[in-house]
Amino acid sequence: MSRTLVLAFVAALALVAVAAPAAAKERAITTFDSLPGQMVAGTTYALGYTIRMDGTDPLKVDRTEIIARTSDGRSLSFAGVPDGAPGHYVAKVTFPAAGTYQWSVTQGDYFAPMPLAPITVAAAPVATPSSGAPTEDPLRTALPLGIAGAAALVALRIARRRTGHLRVA
Repeated sequence: MSRTLVLAFVAALALVAVAAPAAAKERAITTFDSLPGQMVAGTTYALGYTIRMDGTDPLKVDRTEIIARTSDGRSLSFAGVPDGAPGHYVAKVTFPAAGTYQWSVTQGDYFAPMPLAPITVAAAPVATPSSGAPTEDPLRTALPLGIAGAAALVALRIARRRTGHLRVA
């Protein structure tokens, strides 16, 4: 009986030794094409990424998305759309506010989501007009010029009437 127990134990070890590498190979890895150096709140980024089986072979999945979680627990979801080569997707991502987000990529229904390193999103810069810079509002420039031009025409007409000989071309 002890011999049978030893053989069963050796067979179980052999099964685990063979099954472990096979199970470890069945995973998906997501890599981004590139990421911006800094993400700014309110800005939309088109993030391209590729899902690969075992990190090598491109993997086409039915559903993928980037999920971001805010510090207060809210979830944001950005669907990935197939783009170009099989296994390549693009998601349009907009972080609504500055802060640190935990995020991950879903890799279809069969594989677990791949967690990514936390990302810090910067606040959108506040635009303040500088004193010497031209403004973008045309009325701020055109209106004073129009008033000055009208005043000059009125002054010329008055001068013409007073002198009688001044002509405006």
